[in-house]
Amino acid sequence: MTRRLLILSFFILLSILPIALGRGEGSSLWIDFGGWGITKGGSVVAVKTGLRCLASASSMMLLLQFLPLHRLYTVLRSLGTPKLFIELIELTYRYIFVLEETAGQIRLAQISRLGYQGSLSEKFQHFGMLLSRTFILSQVESDKLYLGLQSRGYEDEGLRSSSHNSTESMNHFPLLQVKELSFHYEDGYEALRGVTCTIQRGERIALIGHNGAGKSTLFLLLSGLQSSWSGEVYLHGQLIHPQERVSLRQQVALVLQNSNYQLFTPSVEDEIAFGLKNMGLREEALHKRLEELLTRYNLAKLRHKPPHELSEGQKKWVALVAVLATDPEVLILDEPTAALDTLYTERVLDLLEQLHLAGKTIIISTHDMELASRFADRVLLMEAGKLICDRKAPDLWSDSILLKDKHLPQPWAWRTRTHQQAPPRPIRTELQQYHLPLFLSSETLPILLVGGGKGIWRKAQGLIERRIPFKVMAPALCDEFTEAARRGDFEWIPRAYTGISDVGEARIVILGIGDAGEELRFAQELEAAGYLFSLLSDATRGNLQFGATAHKEGITLSVHSDYRLPEITQQLKTVWSETLPDGFEARLRALSQYRQALQEATDEAERTRLRQAYDKLKESLLQDTIHDRTH
Repeated sequence: MTRRLLILSFFILLSILPIALGRGEGSSLWIDFGGWGITKGGSVVAVKTGLRCLASASSMMLLLQFLPLHRLYTVLRSLGTPKLFIELIELTYRYIFVLEETAGQIRLAQISRLGYQGSLSEKFQHFGMLLSRTFILSQVESDKLYLGLQSRGYEDEGLRSSSHNSTESMNHFPLLQVKELSFHYEDGYEALRGVTCTIQRGERIALIGHNGAGKSTLFLLLSGLQSSWSGEVYLHGQLIHPQERVSLRQQVALVLQNSNYQLFTPSVEDEIAFGLKNMGLREEALHKRLEELLTRYNLAKLRHKPPHELSEGQKKWVALVAVLATDPEVLILDEPTAALDTLYTERVLDLLEQLHLAGKTIIISTHDMELASRFADRVLLMEAGKLICDRKAPDLWSDSILLKDKHLPQPWAWRTRTHQQAPPRPIRTELQQYHLPLFLSSETLPILLVGGGKGIWRKAQGLIERRIPFKVMAPALCDEFTEAARRGDFEWIPRAYTGISDVGEARIVILGIGDAGEELRFAQELEAAGYLFSLLSDATRGNLQFGATAHKEGITLSVHSDYRLPEITQQLKTVWSETLPDGFEARLRALSQYRQALQEATDEAERTRLRQAYDKLKESLLQDTIHDRTH
């Protein structure tokens, strides 16, 4: 409190000094600088003004020691204080914290570079740099804060909303469309150059590109937060002029990268209510909708907390909910997971998935290609203000040459694919299906079984019999799995599978969690990333099937039916494996040695002898296993 009062007094003193300055002669000046100086009359006015400012600010600070800020505004409203006055106080309050936060960050930067350690004059010099830079940066911050206001329904005077077509006619047009869109800033910088693209309802789009590519400027234009542009912008097929940009704001909501710019009221509750009020909700309707949103998004416990006291994750969450309160048709997010921890990153992404399923159109910009790969169905790539690529996500991520040329990392799942994703094939009938009869090394294709029930245990048995190493990921195991784990037959990871990030080094994944919907979702993720996989709930969805396999006497027999009849293949495997006589492996080993010696022999007589011995042993083996049993 003492520190804030001293800072406040200092700024008030700086503010009233110009009032005391004036031109005069003789006794009318307290201090004379050649006809200019501090006048007696001006000094009286300056002192009165300073005392009033100090008294008002001190009274407010004193009240805040006894009343939370949100409660203070409620009291002022109940006393009939003009709405404009209260809104000015709210914005002034937020701006004070912008100043304080900016000054604090600059001071930390100065100290980290050995500032404030020299003589007194050097310390004053550093403090002067702090003040000047604070005011410069705070001006920039205040401009962005104003954008946050506009993004939440605050309208400029004189702007008008264009009339919309009927819902039926709107469905015949793209949701958003821009043609040859260009934009110059006041300093002449050309941020956008002839951008043309169309956005359909329900799309999930990632906008990527390096800093300065024009992503943020395009977002500001699409959400109606820039006052001018050249080119054409269409909403539901209707041309939108700059003076009609409110129409864009009513349908397109922007969540800014820095949540501090979008949060400007005294409490979380007021943040949510701000947009609702701008939609025209009042009293009971406002209260009902507010309570619904606070409950749905788990913000009830934070409702009275000032936004500047929230964590970065909480700020982003509140900013997102505050924008959603206005029920926009299109949601645009500028770097939605920047500065977020894992918890809030997952919360934000889960919410975006729910909104997409609810029919919202969602566009994000990001420098994180893993995030873009996980989220988007379509990707727009910008460079130097131009849209240079507009492609479906799988097509772009598989184009490693383009990504390398643009200095963009290819997502991990696409870098580690065993093959490039093939285009969708027509569904085949059972008789048209074919399978590759391959035996693959288990060392190069590690296996992960997902689930610990009896269904997937049947898959594990064959692996254990052939001593193939594998891992099982499941929170619990059936009795058979438990006994096998006790023997050390496999490695158990005791937790639930959540997605492709859990696969690790495995290249073959068998899904058997007992939930067909979840298995299908996981299978689609694995298929897009190029893994070998199968799922117990729907064998037709997998690209991998285990045959009925037996290993005996140096021979591996694997039987598979195109008609997926495991009872038949199991019986055939058993019958055929029983035809192998005891001691057969020793004769196979001898035959292999003859073959190796034959390949290495250089003398023709020796080669002839080895060839005769090899053929004799081979015929003997075939006679014992095939010819005598053809009846």
